[in-house]
Amino acid sequence: MVEEFDLFEEVEVQFCDEECTASVWHGVSYCESLFCREKPKSELTVIVREEGMMYFLAADMDEFAGLCRKHGWYIVSHQRFSEAMEIGMCLMEGGKHAGWYSLGRSKESNAMMRDVLNFTFEREKKMDFYPYETMFKGEVLIDGCRCHYLHDYYPTKIEKTNAHQKRVSNLIFRFKEGGHCGELVARILALCLKHAGFNGTKEDTVLIPIPASTRERQRKRFPVVCYYLSEWLGITDGFKAIWIEEDREQLKGKGKDKDILRNLQFTRRYIRGKNVVLLDDVLTTGESFRQLQRKMKQLGALSVIGVFLGKTV
Repeated sequence: MVEEFDLFEEVEVQFCDEECTASVWHGVSYCESLFCREKPKSELTVIVREEGMMYFLAADMDEFAGLCRKHGWYIVSHQRFSEAMEIGMCLMEGGKHAGWYSLGRSKESNAMMRDVLNFTFEREKKMDFYPYETMFKGEVLIDGCRCHYLHDYYPTKIEKTNAHQKRVSNLIFRFKEGGHCGELVARILALCLKHAGFNGTKEDTVLIPIPASTRERQRKRFPVVCYYLSEWLGITDGFKAIWIEEDREQLKGKGKDKDILRNLQFTRRYIRGKNVVLLDDVLTTGESFRQLQRKMKQLGALSVIGVFLGKTV
């Protein structure tokens, strides 16, 4: 319930690209655009980082969750901070802007809330289990097809150079195992693709995972991320486009003489006349992608791109 007193609003923002100031905000104030021109009714403090992380203290979690749904922000975690406030972190599109917004009882109260967020999340950033960047690190061309990747990945046999690489390994290993992080991976990749200018539709674009070596690994790894990523991007879920007839050995970076297609069946209706997004955890030699994208085009795909969590260094 909102208490009966006037709330003091403050905002400070730094735009990270000129298009953001020229077109995204359409001449209205930052806070108006940030909240769909609808000022929050309850106390709220947010800090926005350029890399796509937002920290928040919210008096009305339902109201804040509604704002997140409007904008496609993803709440990673939140918990009770005090009797009146919830504290947490969410993900948004990175690379556009950075700053803070405060709506509180006074200038002093707003400053205190920002200090709390900075102290809590900047101090504990080293203890994060996963990396939360929402912009692709780079891309490579394979047979003329763009392959986007989110992180440099150092194999387990190489000693991790820093804490961030340990978080990258955590994300990739947990994704391989399946389970709860599939939804998180989907939201991160959706924000990355949005930032990269992706604009596919359900009618013309399909998301297809690069098959794992066994049916069991395929079942654990891909259904959740394919469901959420295709839903958030508004494209077709192509998890069922490829069927593994029999298990095969893992390639693990082996040479180009390995045929990854021999144990696979393809459903042409998912592929013909579509722009195909191939998804996998790690890009190493690129041979799996190379063989699959050629097969996609043989089956009538209009174009093929690749999306990967990591690229082996």
